[in-house]
Amino acid sequence: MEVSDIIPFALGERNRGFLNQILGAFKALSELTGQSYEVNKLFVLPEGVSDVNDLKEAIFYSQYNDYTSFCDKIFELFDAYFKKCDFIPKVFVTVYNPTESRNAAEDADMLCRAVKEYYKQNNLGDIFTAVLTSRLYRYKYVDMINVPKHLMTLKSRLRLIQHKSLRKRVLITIGTINSFDMKNVNEKYRQLLKTIAKNDDNAIVQMQIDKLRNYKNITKKVVICLGGRVEGPEIVFGLNFARNLLNDAQRLVHYGYGIVFVNGPRTPNEVTDFLYERTINSPNIIFQNCKRIASSDDERKPHSWRIYSGKYEEDFLCLQKIGNIYPGILGFNNTLAVHTMDSYSSCETANAAIRTAISGQGLDIDPVIRYDCYNLQKLLCPKYAINWNDFVDMACNMGIEPKNLSPQILSSPLRVFAETILNKLNKTKKNKIKVWNSY
Repeated sequence: MEVSDIIPFALGERNRGFLNQILGAFKALSELTGQSYEVNKLFVLPEGVSDVNDLKEAIFYSQYNDYTSFCDKIFELFDAYFKKCDFIPKVFVTVYNPTESRNAAEDADMLCRAVKEYYKQNNLGDIFTAVLTSRLYRYKYVDMINVPKHLMTLKSRLRLIQHKSLRKRVLITIGTINSFDMKNVNEKYRQLLKTIAKNDDNAIVQMQIDKLRNYKNITKKVVICLGGRVEGPEIVFGLNFARNLLNDAQRLVHYGYGIVFVNGPRTPNEVTDFLYERTINSPNIIFQNCKRIASSDDERKPHSWRIYSGKYEEDFLCLQKIGNIYPGILGFNNTLAVHTMDSYSSCETANAAIRTAISGQGLDIDPVIRYDCYNLQKLLCPKYAINWNDFVDMACNMGIEPKNLSPQILSSPLRVFAETILNKLNKTKKNKIKVWNSY
Protein backbone atom coordinates (compact mmCIF):
# COMPACT_ATOMS: atom_id res chain seq x y z
CA MET A 1 0.00 0.00 0.00
CA GLU A 2 1.39 3.36 -0.96
CA VAL A 3 1.12 6.13 1.61
CA SER A 4 -1.04 8.11 -0.82
CA ASP A 5 -3.77 5.46 -0.47
CA ILE A 6 -4.53 6.43 3.12
CA ILE A 7 -7.65 8.46 3.82
CA PRO A 8 -9.00 8.59 7.40
CA PHE A 9 -12.50 9.32 8.65
CA ALA A 10 -14.39 9.56 11.95
CA LEU A 11 -17.81 9.90 13.48
CA GLY A 12 -18.59 13.54 14.27
CA GLU A 13 -17.60 14.57 17.79
CA ARG A 14 -19.25 17.48 19.64
CA ASN A 15 -16.68 17.74 22.45
CA ARG A 16 -14.05 20.24 21.33
CA GLY A 17 -11.20 18.54 23.17
CA PHE A 18 -11.92 15.14 21.64
CA LEU A 19 -12.58 16.70 18.24
CA ASN A 20 -9.14 18.29 18.38
CA GLN A 21 -7.61 14.88 19.02
CA ILE A 22 -9.24 13.51 15.88
CA LEU A 23 -8.20 16.58 13.89
CA GLY A 24 -4.66 16.05 15.14
CA ALA A 25 -4.74 12.46 13.89
CA PHE A 26 -5.99 13.66 10.49
CA LYS A 27 -3.29 16.32 10.40
CA ALA A 28 -0.54 13.81 11.19
CA LEU A 29 -1.66 11.43 8.43
CA SER A 30 -1.99 14.32 5.98
CA GLU A 31 1.52 15.58 6.66
CA LEU A 32 3.06 12.12 6.43
CA THR A 33 1.24 11.05 3.26
CA GLY A 34 1.36 14.42 1.52
CA GLN A 35 -2.42 14.34 1.02
CA SER A 36 -4.58 17.38 1.55
CA TYR A 37 -7.88 16.59 3.26
CA GLU A 38 -11.11 18.59 3.20
CA VAL A 39 -11.86 18.14 6.89
CA ASN A 40 -15.65 18.10 6.83
CA LYS A 41 -15.62 15.32 4.25
CA LEU A 42 -13.80 13.15 6.76
CA PHE A 43 -16.59 13.30 9.36
CA VAL A 44 -19.77 11.24 9.37
CA LEU A 45 -22.45 13.74 10.40
CA PRO A 46 -26.21 13.46 10.97
CA GLU A 47 -28.66 14.85 8.43
CA GLY A 48 -28.83 18.63 8.49
CA VAL A 49 -25.29 19.12 9.87
CA SER A 50 -22.68 20.11 7.28
CA ASP A 51 -19.92 21.33 9.59
CA VAL A 52 -18.53 19.25 12.44
CA ASN A 53 -18.27 22.39 14.59
CA ASP A 54 -22.09 22.65 14.51
CA LEU A 55 -22.66 19.18 15.94
CA LYS A 56 -24.75 19.35 19.12
CA GLU A 57 -25.46 15.70 19.97
CA ALA A 58 -23.06 12.82 20.47
CA ILE A 59 -23.78 9.25 19.41
CA PHE A 60 -22.37 6.42 21.49
CA TYR A 61 -23.22 2.80 22.17
CA SER A 62 -24.29 3.11 25.81
CA GLN A 63 -27.12 5.46 24.77
CA TYR A 64 -28.90 2.55 23.12
CA ASN A 65 -30.80 -0.42 24.55
CA ASP A 66 -28.80 -2.97 22.59
CA TYR A 67 -26.11 -3.35 19.95
CA THR A 68 -28.63 -3.94 17.14
CA SER A 69 -30.35 -0.58 17.57
CA PHE A 70 -26.98 1.17 17.87
CA CYS A 71 -25.66 -0.61 14.78
CA ASP A 72 -28.79 0.34 12.81
CA LYS A 73 -28.14 3.99 13.62
CA ILE A 74 -24.48 3.80 12.58
CA PHE A 75 -25.40 2.00 9.35
CA GLU A 76 -27.99 4.67 8.60
CA LEU A 77 -25.39 7.41 9.06
CA PHE A 78 -22.84 5.53 6.96
CA ASP A 79 -25.32 4.90 4.14
CA ALA A 80 -25.92 8.64 3.86
CA TYR A 81 -22.19 9.39 4.15
CA PHE A 82 -21.05 6.98 1.44
CA LYS A 83 -23.75 8.13 -0.98
CA LYS A 84 -22.01 11.52 -1.03
CA CYS A 85 -18.46 10.22 -0.61
CA ASP A 86 -16.22 9.86 -3.69
CA PHE A 87 -13.55 7.84 -1.86
CA ILE A 88 -13.33 4.87 0.50
CA PRO A 89 -11.46 5.70 3.72
CA LYS A 90 -8.92 3.16 4.96
CA VAL A 91 -8.60 4.32 8.58
CA PHE A 92 -11.35 4.96 11.13
CA VAL A 93 -10.41 7.11 14.13
CA THR A 94 -12.38 7.48 17.34
CA VAL A 95 -11.70 8.74 20.87
CA TYR A 96 -12.02 7.21 24.31
CA ASN A 97 -14.58 9.61 25.76
CA PRO A 98 -15.09 9.29 29.54
CA THR A 99 -16.92 12.61 29.84
CA GLU A 100 -19.94 11.34 27.89
CA SER A 101 -20.23 7.92 29.50
CA ARG A 102 -18.80 5.65 32.18
CA ASN A 103 -18.52 2.96 29.48
CA ALA A 104 -16.02 4.79 27.27
CA ALA A 105 -14.01 1.71 26.30
CA GLU A 106 -17.06 -0.37 25.36
CA ASP A 107 -18.49 2.62 23.46
CA ALA A 108 -15.33 2.85 21.36
CA ASP A 109 -15.12 -0.91 20.81
CA MET A 110 -18.74 -1.27 19.71
CA LEU A 111 -18.40 1.69 17.36
CA CYS A 112 -15.37 0.06 15.74
CA ARG A 113 -17.28 -3.21 15.54
CA ALA A 114 -20.12 -1.49 13.69
CA VAL A 115 -17.64 0.15 11.31
CA LYS A 116 -15.95 -3.16 10.51
CA GLU A 117 -19.32 -4.89 9.98
CA TYR A 118 -20.50 -2.10 7.69
CA TYR A 119 -17.38 -2.39 5.54
CA LYS A 120 -17.74 -6.17 5.36
CA GLN A 121 -21.44 -6.12 4.43
CA ASN A 122 -20.89 -3.48 1.76
CA ASN A 123 -17.69 -5.02 0.30
CA LEU A 124 -15.64 -1.91 0.98
CA GLY A 125 -12.44 -3.79 1.75
CA ASP A 126 -10.41 -3.59 4.94
CA ILE A 127 -10.76 -0.81 7.48
CA PHE A 128 -8.12 -0.07 10.13
CA THR A 129 -9.56 1.21 13.43
CA ALA A 130 -7.75 3.37 15.98
CA VAL A 131 -8.86 4.76 19.33
CA LEU A 132 -7.12 7.80 20.80
CA THR A 133 -6.25 8.67 24.41
CA SER A 134 -7.55 5.42 25.82
CA ARG A 135 -7.02 3.58 29.04
CA LEU A 136 -5.63 0.10 28.50
CA TYR A 137 -8.52 -2.16 27.56
CA ARG A 138 -8.72 -5.48 25.71
CA TYR A 139 -10.61 -4.18 22.73
CA LYS A 140 -11.92 -6.76 20.29
CA TYR A 141 -12.44 -4.51 17.30
CA VAL A 142 -9.73 -1.84 17.64
CA ASP A 143 -6.55 -2.35 15.63
CA MET A 144 -4.46 0.34 17.32
CA ILE A 145 -4.90 1.67 20.86
CA ASN A 146 -3.23 4.97 21.75
CA VAL A 147 -2.56 4.88 25.51
CA PRO A 148 -0.93 8.01 26.99
CA LYS A 149 1.34 7.27 29.92
CA HIS A 150 -0.83 9.20 32.37
CA LEU A 151 -3.64 6.69 31.74
CA MET A 152 -1.43 3.75 32.73
CA THR A 153 -1.64 2.11 36.17
CA LEU A 154 0.63 -0.54 37.66
CA LYS A 155 -2.08 -3.11 36.93
CA SER A 156 -2.33 -2.06 33.29
CA ARG A 157 1.47 -2.16 32.89
CA LEU A 158 1.53 -5.72 34.21
CA ARG A 159 -1.35 -6.66 31.90
CA LEU A 160 0.55 -5.27 28.94
CA ILE A 161 3.60 -7.35 29.81
CA GLN A 162 1.49 -10.51 30.09
CA HIS A 163 -0.45 -10.15 26.83
CA LYS A 164 1.77 -10.05 23.77
CA SER A 165 -1.12 -9.72 21.31
CA LEU A 166 -2.46 -6.70 23.19
CA ARG A 167 1.01 -5.16 23.40
CA LYS A 168 1.33 -5.29 19.61
CA ARG A 169 -1.76 -3.08 19.25
CA VAL A 170 -0.80 -0.44 21.82
CA LEU A 171 0.93 2.85 21.06
CA ILE A 172 2.11 4.50 24.29
CA THR A 173 2.69 8.25 24.13
CA ILE A 174 3.68 11.00 26.52
CA GLY A 175 0.77 13.39 26.36
CA THR A 176 -2.23 13.34 24.07
CA ILE A 177 -2.58 13.58 20.32
CA ASN A 178 -3.95 17.03 19.44
CA SER A 179 -4.22 19.56 16.62
CA PHE A 180 -2.70 22.48 18.55
CA ASP A 181 0.37 24.27 17.19
CA MET A 182 2.04 27.69 17.10
CA LYS A 183 0.93 28.28 13.52
CA ASN A 184 -2.68 28.29 14.67
CA VAL A 185 -1.83 30.41 17.73
CA ASN A 186 -0.14 33.03 15.56
CA GLU A 187 -3.02 33.10 13.05
CA LYS A 188 -5.57 33.60 15.84
CA TYR A 189 -3.28 36.17 17.50
CA ARG A 190 -3.22 38.31 14.35
CA GLN A 191 -7.00 38.05 14.09
CA LEU A 192 -7.35 39.10 17.73
CA LEU A 193 -5.18 42.18 17.19
CA LYS A 194 -7.35 43.21 14.24
CA THR A 195 -10.51 42.70 16.31
CA ILE A 196 -9.40 44.83 19.22
CA ALA A 197 -8.07 47.55 16.91
CA LYS A 198 -11.67 48.46 16.00
CA ASN A 199 -14.06 50.35 18.21
CA ASP A 200 -17.60 49.13 18.78
CA ASP A 201 -20.89 50.91 19.40
CA ASN A 202 -21.90 48.43 22.09
CA ALA A 203 -20.70 49.59 25.51
CA ILE A 204 -20.08 46.05 26.83
CA VAL A 205 -18.02 45.09 23.79
CA GLN A 206 -16.07 48.34 23.86
CA MET A 207 -15.27 47.87 27.55
CA GLN A 208 -13.81 44.43 26.77
CA ILE A 209 -11.86 45.82 23.82
CA ASP A 210 -10.39 48.52 26.06
CA LYS A 211 -9.36 45.89 28.61
CA LEU A 212 -7.73 43.78 25.89
CA ARG A 213 -5.85 46.82 24.59
CA ASN A 214 -4.62 47.48 28.10
CA TYR A 215 -3.66 43.82 28.44
CA LYS A 216 -1.67 44.05 25.21
CA ASN A 217 0.57 46.72 26.77
CA ILE A 218 1.24 44.82 30.00
CA THR A 219 4.63 43.12 29.85
CA LYS A 220 3.83 40.06 32.02
CA LYS A 221 0.82 37.93 31.16
CA VAL A 222 -1.06 34.86 32.40
CA VAL A 223 -3.90 33.05 30.61
CA ILE A 224 -5.96 30.78 32.88
CA CYS A 225 -7.79 28.09 30.90
CA LEU A 226 -10.66 26.61 32.88
CA GLY A 227 -11.73 22.98 32.65
CA GLY A 228 -14.79 21.91 34.60
CA ARG A 229 -17.14 19.21 35.76
CA VAL A 230 -17.96 15.86 34.16
CA GLU A 231 -21.13 13.74 34.07
CA GLY A 232 -20.35 11.91 37.31
CA PRO A 233 -19.22 13.07 40.77
CA GLU A 234 -15.53 12.31 40.23
CA ILE A 235 -14.63 15.93 39.32
CA VAL A 236 -16.24 18.76 41.27
CA PHE A 237 -15.26 22.14 39.87
CA GLY A 238 -16.84 24.51 42.37
CA LEU A 239 -16.81 28.11 43.51
CA ASN A 240 -14.10 27.49 46.13
CA PHE A 241 -11.68 26.54 43.39
CA ALA A 242 -12.76 29.58 41.36
CA ARG A 243 -12.11 31.81 44.38
CA ASN A 244 -8.62 30.36 44.75
CA LEU A 245 -7.83 31.15 41.12
CA LEU A 246 -9.26 34.65 41.41
CA ASN A 247 -7.23 35.33 44.57
CA ASP A 248 -4.09 34.18 42.75
CA ALA A 249 -4.94 36.42 39.80
CA GLN A 250 -5.48 39.46 42.04
CA ARG A 251 -2.21 38.76 43.82
CA LEU A 252 -0.33 38.67 40.51
CA VAL A 253 -2.00 41.87 39.30
CA HIS A 254 -0.50 43.58 42.35
CA TYR A 255 2.91 42.60 40.98
CA GLY A 256 2.30 43.95 37.49
CA TYR A 257 0.62 41.06 35.68
CA GLY A 258 -2.25 41.05 33.24
CA ILE A 259 -4.62 38.10 33.61
CA VAL A 260 -7.09 36.52 31.19
CA PHE A 261 -9.64 33.85 32.16
CA VAL A 262 -11.18 31.69 29.41
CA ASN A 263 -13.77 29.02 30.15
CA GLY A 264 -14.65 25.83 28.29
CA PRO A 265 -17.73 23.68 27.65
CA ARG A 266 -17.32 21.85 30.99
CA THR A 267 -16.94 25.00 33.11
CA PRO A 268 -20.01 25.24 35.39
CA ASN A 269 -22.28 28.20 34.73
CA GLU A 270 -22.04 29.37 38.35
CA VAL A 271 -18.24 29.49 38.04
CA THR A 272 -18.57 31.41 34.77
CA ASP A 273 -20.95 33.91 36.39
CA PHE A 274 -18.76 34.31 39.47
CA LEU A 275 -15.56 35.05 37.57
CA TYR A 276 -17.23 37.35 35.07
CA GLU A 277 -18.96 39.52 37.67
CA ARG A 278 -15.91 39.63 39.95
CA THR A 279 -13.59 40.77 37.13
CA ILE A 280 -15.80 43.03 35.03
CA ASN A 281 -14.56 46.14 36.82
CA SER A 282 -10.95 44.97 37.16
CA PRO A 283 -8.86 46.75 34.50
CA ASN A 284 -6.11 44.12 34.53
CA ILE A 285 -8.23 40.95 34.75
CA ILE A 286 -10.33 39.83 31.77
CA PHE A 287 -12.95 37.10 31.61
CA GLN A 288 -14.03 36.13 28.09
CA ASN A 289 -16.77 33.54 27.72
CA CYS A 290 -15.81 30.83 25.23
CA LYS A 291 -18.74 28.55 26.02
CA ARG A 292 -21.63 28.22 23.58
CA ILE A 293 -24.66 30.23 24.69
CA ALA A 294 -28.13 28.72 24.99
CA SER A 295 -30.41 29.58 22.07
CA SER A 296 -33.63 27.94 23.31
CA ASP A 297 -35.46 27.03 26.51
CA ASP A 298 -34.51 23.39 25.97
CA GLU A 299 -30.84 24.37 26.00
CA ARG A 300 -31.39 26.17 29.30
CA LYS A 301 -32.41 22.96 31.06
CA PRO A 302 -29.97 21.11 33.38
CA HIS A 303 -29.25 18.39 30.80
CA SER A 304 -27.55 21.03 28.63
CA TRP A 305 -24.97 22.05 31.21
CA ARG A 306 -22.25 22.20 28.53
CA ILE A 307 -24.07 25.22 27.08
CA TYR A 308 -24.01 28.51 28.97
CA SER A 309 -27.32 29.73 30.32
CA GLY A 310 -27.68 32.28 33.08
CA LYS A 311 -27.93 35.91 34.00
CA TYR A 312 -25.20 37.09 31.65
CA GLU A 313 -26.54 35.61 28.41
CA GLU A 314 -27.10 39.08 26.92
CA ASP A 315 -23.60 40.25 27.82
CA PHE A 316 -22.02 37.12 26.37
CA LEU A 317 -24.07 37.36 23.19
CA CYS A 318 -22.68 40.86 22.72
CA LEU A 319 -19.14 39.70 23.46
CA GLN A 320 -19.38 37.09 20.71
CA LYS A 321 -18.27 39.93 18.41
CA ILE A 322 -14.84 39.46 19.94
CA GLY A 323 -15.17 35.69 19.75
CA ASN A 324 -13.19 32.88 21.31
CA ILE A 325 -9.88 34.55 22.13
CA TYR A 326 -8.18 31.20 22.85
CA PRO A 327 -5.64 30.30 21.52
CA GLY A 328 -4.88 33.73 20.00
CA ILE A 329 -4.39 35.27 23.44
CA LEU A 330 -1.38 32.96 23.88
CA GLY A 331 0.42 34.75 21.03
CA PHE A 332 1.66 37.59 23.24
CA ASN A 333 5.23 37.48 24.50
CA ASN A 334 6.07 36.60 28.10
CA THR A 335 2.84 34.62 28.59
CA LEU A 336 2.14 31.67 30.89
CA ALA A 337 -0.68 29.28 29.96
CA VAL A 338 -2.35 27.85 33.07
CA HIS A 339 -4.54 24.74 32.81
CA THR A 340 -6.67 23.26 35.55
CA MET A 341 -5.66 19.75 36.56
CA ASP A 342 -8.79 18.12 35.13
CA SER A 343 -7.82 19.10 31.58
CA TYR A 344 -5.47 17.43 29.11
CA SER A 345 -4.93 20.77 27.32
CA SER A 346 -1.70 21.24 29.25
CA CYS A 347 -0.21 18.71 26.81
CA GLU A 348 -1.07 21.02 23.91
CA THR A 349 0.75 24.09 25.16
CA ALA A 350 3.68 22.05 26.48
CA ASN A 351 3.96 20.47 23.00
CA ALA A 352 3.94 23.93 21.41
CA ALA A 353 6.78 25.25 23.61
CA ILE A 354 4.42 27.67 25.38
CA ARG A 355 5.35 28.03 29.04
CA THR A 356 2.75 26.02 30.93
CA ALA A 357 1.47 25.67 34.49
CA ILE A 358 -1.03 23.25 36.06
CA SER A 359 -3.41 24.26 38.84
CA GLY A 360 -5.24 21.87 41.14
CA GLN A 361 -5.44 23.31 44.66
CA GLY A 362 -9.11 23.40 45.64
CA LEU A 363 -10.26 21.28 42.73
CA ASP A 364 -12.04 18.16 44.03
CA ILE A 365 -10.95 15.16 41.93
CA ASP A 366 -11.47 11.54 42.97
CA PRO A 367 -7.93 10.06 42.91
CA VAL A 368 -9.22 6.52 42.34
CA ILE A 369 -11.54 7.14 39.42
CA ARG A 370 -9.58 10.02 37.85
CA TYR A 371 -6.04 8.95 38.66
CA ASP A 372 -5.16 10.15 35.18
CA CYS A 373 -5.42 13.80 36.28
CA TYR A 374 -2.90 13.23 39.06
CA ASN A 375 -0.64 11.15 36.82
CA LEU A 376 -0.58 13.84 34.16
CA GLN A 377 0.40 16.52 36.61
CA LYS A 378 3.24 14.35 37.94
CA LEU A 379 4.31 13.51 34.40
CA LEU A 380 4.45 17.14 33.27
CA CYS A 381 5.63 18.90 36.44
CA PRO A 382 8.33 20.10 36.85
CA LYS A 383 10.00 18.86 33.66
CA TYR A 384 7.58 20.19 31.05
CA ALA A 385 5.40 22.50 33.15
CA ILE A 386 5.40 24.27 36.50
CA ASN A 387 3.03 23.87 39.41
CA TRP A 388 0.78 26.94 39.43
CA ASN A 389 1.11 27.60 43.16
CA ASP A 390 4.89 27.49 42.87
CA PHE A 391 4.80 29.99 40.03
CA VAL A 392 2.57 32.42 41.95
CA ASP A 393 4.89 32.32 44.94
CA MET A 394 8.01 32.80 42.83
CA ALA A 395 6.43 35.57 40.74
CA CYS A 396 5.37 37.50 43.84
CA ASN A 397 8.38 36.84 46.07
CA MET A 398 11.25 36.52 43.60
CA GLY A 399 10.13 38.50 40.55
CA ILE A 400 10.06 35.40 38.32
CA GLU A 401 8.32 35.94 34.96
CA PRO A 402 7.11 33.42 32.37
CA LYS A 403 10.12 34.21 30.16
CA ASN A 404 12.44 33.14 33.01
CA LEU A 405 11.07 29.60 32.96
CA SER A 406 13.01 27.02 30.94
CA PRO A 407 10.90 23.86 30.65
CA GLN A 408 11.73 21.05 28.29
CA ILE A 409 9.49 20.88 25.24
CA LEU A 410 7.08 17.93 25.34
CA SER A 411 7.54 15.98 22.12
CA SER A 412 4.40 15.69 20.01
CA PRO A 413 3.20 12.12 19.46
CA LEU A 414 1.52 13.05 16.15
CA ARG A 415 4.15 11.74 13.75
CA VAL A 416 4.68 8.55 15.77
CA PHE A 417 0.93 7.93 15.58
CA ALA A 418 0.81 8.39 11.79
CA GLU A 419 3.95 6.31 11.16
CA THR A 420 2.62 3.48 13.34
CA ILE A 421 -0.62 3.32 11.36
CA LEU A 422 1.16 3.35 8.00
CA ASN A 423 3.63 0.69 9.11
CA LYS A 424 0.82 -1.56 10.33
CA LEU A 425 -1.15 -1.11 7.12
CA ASN A 426 1.90 -1.84 4.98
CA LYS A 427 2.69 -4.93 7.07
CA THR A 428 -0.89 -6.17 6.70
CA LYS A 429 -0.74 -5.79 2.93
CA LYS A 430 2.61 -7.62 2.68
CA ASN A 431 1.24 -10.52 4.75
CA LYS A 432 -1.78 -10.77 2.45
CA ILE A 433 0.47 -10.87 -0.60
CA LYS A 434 2.50 -13.67 0.99
CA VAL A 435 -0.65 -15.69 1.68
CA TRP A 436 -1.92 -15.14 -1.88
CA ASN A 437 1.41 -16.17 -3.42
CA SER A 438 1.46 -19.36 -1.36
CA TYR A 439 -1.57 -20.78 -3.18
